[in-house]
Amino acid sequence: MTMRRILFLLLVAWSLAFAASAQRYSADLDTVYTVHSISQDRFKEVIADYAVRDWVMLNPRPVIVDFYADWCLPCKRLEPILRRIAQHYNGEVDFYRINVDDNSDIADVFQIRSLPFLLICPLEGEPKSVIGLYSEQEYIRVFNQALGR
Repeated sequence: MTMRRILFLLLVAWSLAFAASAQRYSADLDTVYTVHSISQDRFKEVIADYAVRDWVMLNPRPVIVDFYADWCLPCKRLEPILRRIAQHYNGEVDFYRINVDDNSDIADVFQIRSLPFLLICPLEGEPKSVIGLYSEQEYIRVFNQALGR
């Protein structure tokens, strides 16, 4: 085997190892800073009991909840935007999503009539809502304002 061929094989092996490492790192970020799907029952456990009059935040960080439906095209367009925004907040805000077709009780409580519907839950105070599809920068502006940043 020639020296040139050995160097080529080493370069290929190193490139594959680097690519696998980068992919693992990216997957780790997606796991930590992403939008997690939850049910209305899980909402009560990790965010707040939406069925009571007095809102008491259970989560240690602010929360943004995306209420969506599988048939909603703007909701599908919003999904990658929210993943990027979750990365932007770097774990300082938790992101969740709830399918309104599978969780009608919570959709009724928040009177969700249009999608996409985002619920912004600061640590203190009442949640605020955003209805519709906007740019990533506009969402960040609105989230920062609602969260007092």
